[in-house]
Amino acid sequence: MRRIRVLHIADTADRGGGETYLFLLAARLPSDRYAFSVLCPSEGLLPQRLRKIGIPVVPFAIPRLLSPAALVRLLRLLQQHKPDIIQSHGARPNFYAALAGRWAGVPVIVSTIHNSLYDYPISSMRRSLYLLGERLTFALSDQILCVANALAQDLIGRSGRDPAKIQVIRNGVDLEAFDPKTIDGSTVRREFGLEKDSPLIGIVGRMTPQKGYHDLLTALVHIRAAVPTVKALIVGDGPLRAELMQYAKAQHLEECCIFAGMREDIPVLIAALNVVALPSLSEGLPFVLLEAMAMGKPVVATRVNGVSEVVEDGVTALLVPPQAPQMLARAVIALLVNKELGNRLGEVARQHVERHFSLALMIQRVERLYEKLLVQRVSHKDS
Repeated sequence: MRRIRVLHIADTADRGGGETYLFLLAARLPSDRYAFSVLCPSEGLLPQRLRKIGIPVVPFAIPRLLSPAALVRLLRLLQQHKPDIIQSHGARPNFYAALAGRWAGVPVIVSTIHNSLYDYPISSMRRSLYLLGERLTFALSDQILCVANALAQDLIGRSGRDPAKIQVIRNGVDLEAFDPKTIDGSTVRREFGLEKDSPLIGIVGRMTPQKGYHDLLTALVHIRAAVPTVKALIVGDGPLRAELMQYAKAQHLEECCIFAGMREDIPVLIAALNVVALPSLSEGLPFVLLEAMAMGKPVVATRVNGVSEVVEDGVTALLVPPQAPQMLARAVIALLVNKELGNRLGEVARQHVERHFSLALMIQRVERLYEKLLVQRVSHKDS
């Protein structure tokens, strides 16, 4: 039997949740069963990582506004690649893929929802246009795949979409790549000149408004008042980086903030931390949360979207409301001061992701979805 041709369409070339998800599928779907390729809008970390594992990457940039020329180019790419399945990621790729995929006669079209449109930091007019595009995407796609139950409920409850067309497959973490028994963070501490026992909190993610970096820096003022030797390892890059560095300076936090930039050695970085912070204003189902829990690290996260599906407050992590930096600070201080509490949360968190959020389980469920949709397409064609 020939391999099933699967073409993914990425939203960005950065290291975000959707891009991590796409890379994990490319790396872990059986190569003897699937021929995997990716359309990517630009050069960046994602295409570099994909090429290292032998995945073909084709440049395809999606404009912010509807572009007939971009639709025609995508149509030609689909006719050239002849995929059996296309899976797109993000509002704009979903719209373009569904429209061009139908015109090209692609057998199976899967649109992936990684975040709620209601949480995007955009104007109400643009959100209305996105929701209109989502309606068309929904009509033309064979399956809408959500990475969290909260996102599916958004589609059903707030947007009135048909639940029969929605499938939830929650994100999974590579338990071997994030294994606290085999990964040592001491090299990271030496790199940044930190003592072995220095209290170190950290955040990993794109520097965008919805990630709550400002709230963490505001909380850090209160944390440092209670724990004067605390340091904050800030990993990532994005449009807010210069603004955040300026804000840290204005709050006299330069000495305790380490802006590490974009890094690929995430397991080692997490291993170096005492507490992982996730102060997001919105999330789908964040990989960094699963990664920190897999590493047995105590986490303070905001009670948003899919986070509450992963975390039981006080059992596997501590939850606080979004945009509440003082409550965030109190929770972080509690974990820095009470190491027994942090160790207990981390241990239970590791057990929880082992049972419910493994990468192997995610891959298995995606494979089943692909096979089901292909069988349905063949059955429909025969009838």
